[in-house]
Amino acid sequence: MKYYKQNDEVFAFESDGSQDSYITKYMTKMTDAEVDRHINPNKYLTASQQYQLYISSLKPLTRKQFKLVLLDLGLLDDLETAISNIEDATEKKRIEIEYTESTEFVRTSESVKTMFALINQTEEQINELWEKALAL
Repeated sequence: MKYYKQNDEVFAFESDGSQDSYITKYMTKMTDAEVDRHINPNKYLTASQQYQLYISSLKPLTRKQFKLVLLDLGLLDDLETAISNIEDATEKKRIEIEYTESTEFVRTSESVKTMFALINQTEEQINELWEKALAL
């Protein structure tokens, strides 16, 4: 394929020249580096960007998945105890509502982050837990 761009829009044409009539004077031939960046954008992301892309790809868990994975990992009672031990009454009530009333749990939500912080789970442990739950 031959790649051209015009106003940040990319156009691809057959290498055999059969589509050359569609190439206008306003199009610029892309360099090999530009083509690679276009075809393989993830290769050029920073580690932070790759991690954020991964985190955002983790689908929400159903209530059933969330509680079953906690049970399977021996964390269900720990979390429920930790929630009941929150000293700040407003924070405790907020987390109790989030935990008991949510029908789904989103990996990036503040309440989920708070719950896992209560039971000292690292980012890596949470991600492993999430992937395991998604397979249930």
